[in-house]
Amino acid sequence: MSKLAKFSSMDMISDLPQSIIDIILTKLPIKDAVRTSVLSSKWRYQWTTMTELVFDEKCLSLCDDKKVAEKEFVDFIMRFLMLHNAPIQKFKLSTSYLKKSTDIDQWLRVISRTDIKEVVLDVYGKEWEWDNPRLSIPRSIFTFRKLTRLTLSAFTVKPPFGFQGYPCLKYLELDGVTIGLEVIEKFISGCPLLEKFKFINIMDKLALTIRAPNLKHLTVAGNFKDLYLEHTPLVAAISIDFCPVVWRGDILRKVPFTYDYLESIEIRKMDFKDLDKVLYVLHLLLQSPNLKELQISSPDLEEHYIYYSGEDDPGHYKNADFDIWERKCPADFTFKHLKTVKLAHISTQNDKEFVRFVLGRSPVLEVISISPDYEYGEAMKMVNEVLRFPRASLKVNINFFDEAPYL
Repeated sequence: MSKLAKFSSMDMISDLPQSIIDIILTKLPIKDAVRTSVLSSKWRYQWTTMTELVFDEKCLSLCDDKKVAEKEFVDFIMRFLMLHNAPIQKFKLSTSYLKKSTDIDQWLRVISRTDIKEVVLDVYGKEWEWDNPRLSIPRSIFTFRKLTRLTLSAFTVKPPFGFQGYPCLKYLELDGVTIGLEVIEKFISGCPLLEKFKFINIMDKLALTIRAPNLKHLTVAGNFKDLYLEHTPLVAAISIDFCPVVWRGDILRKVPFTYDYLESIEIRKMDFKDLDKVLYVLHLLLQSPNLKELQISSPDLEEHYIYYSGEDDPGHYKNADFDIWERKCPADFTFKHLKTVKLAHISTQNDKEFVRFVLGRSPVLEVISISPDYEYGEAMKMVNEVLRFPRASLKVNINFFDEAPYL
């Protein structure tokens, strides 16, 4: 390419609308965004007005010495923030190289000068392990009153005395954090506009009560004893990942609410032979009159072996009878709005009885996708058996061997 052509191309890039330039910069690793300053005089300070800042391990130099890499990483972020000169909408930090929460605290104090809307603090990184020590979350994060989205991963979370919550927060994700039960319940209650809550708990088993009048999407996974949706009248989608050896007893059954807005339910690691889990799922289904989509993934054969044999036997296991679905369900109950069902790792007779139950109680069902957990020959026997089950819907399509419905 000639020099004239190069300059012509550069002029075309430089003449792009500011909104397009901003989009280009946000798509680049932040170090590369800074390097655009050498393109032309117009680009020299474009990076200083970026509204979305993502600092991850792409910012690290190619250095084998982790201490040196950490220092360069910390210095780069501070220099960037001190030269930045515009409102910040999003600040994301994702790395395993940080050893001190004081560095994060400094950065948060700098960005607190603007009414930032989204903060993501993730110190998992690629090499993080579950038993690694957790950093304490800097207290300055609790001063961000205009936040609408907050994600905290692998921190110890202790709000300061007098913290009343985030009045504007709509999305909250707590992933692998250490947080007290009373603290998290108060945390949620202090976010009156909260619409989406995701909680991955790795601590001791919690009996968690959720009071969130505007909550629409709930995702929980990990160690729980009980989960009470005490005041969640608008919840529309629930995703629950059973950790097989810890979930037990009366989950949700003590809260006699009807979830009129609940349209989507996803259950992972559902064991249809476990009485506690069966009763939980049955209760949830009975209390969701407007359910449209149901996804359930049973543990695969390897997970069954790990969790339900030998030294890992959970001890509290109570067997569910084959006919429990029909026996415990009111005779006149039907899924009046259920249209889509996805079931993965279907193998036991208990699993198949649930398939029978759904097919017989879903008059408007359009599609049910089933992924058998058998060798091919045994799987075909199950297919033939299921195809003979009575169906409440004459239009239902039964699909087999679809990809497992994991999110």
